[in-house]
Amino acid sequence: MENELKKSIGYKLNQTVNYLNNSFNQVLNKHEIAIEQRATLEIIKYEKNVNQTMIAQILGKDKTTISRTLKTLEKKGYISKNEMDKRTNLIKLTPLGEEVFQKSFNDVKNFRAKIASNLSQEEIEQLFKTLDKVISSTRE
Repeated sequence: MENELKKSIGYKLNQTVNYLNNSFNQVLNKHEIAIEQRATLEIIKYEKNVNQTMIAQILGKDKTTISRTLKTLEKKGYISKNEMDKRTNLIKLTPLGEEVFQKSFNDVKNFRAKIASNLSQEEIEQLFKTLDKVISSTRE
């Protein structure tokens, strides 16, 4: 059974994701921010008129998980929510959130570059296509 597990695509993907997450968490530790929090800050920084639903869709996470992340970021003073209507809040970075984003920017950029450093552009494009195929195969 163990051999079959180690041969599965899901196992290898999970093993890779866990390794990347652990490595990335080490990079972000000095900024006192977790991976999901940093990704959320990046989405808020670059997406126009972003709300909780959009963040959940972009990250592929459920709204409850994103709600917890947003509450944490709000408690840290990194974001503010502006009520659009009773069900929707626009989310913005605060000056402190912008500062944390900028301070972590180069570390994030370098980590992403390190991941891609042994791959050609063609290999990266093929990897993305392959991962998209894996995702689409589970939706059928």
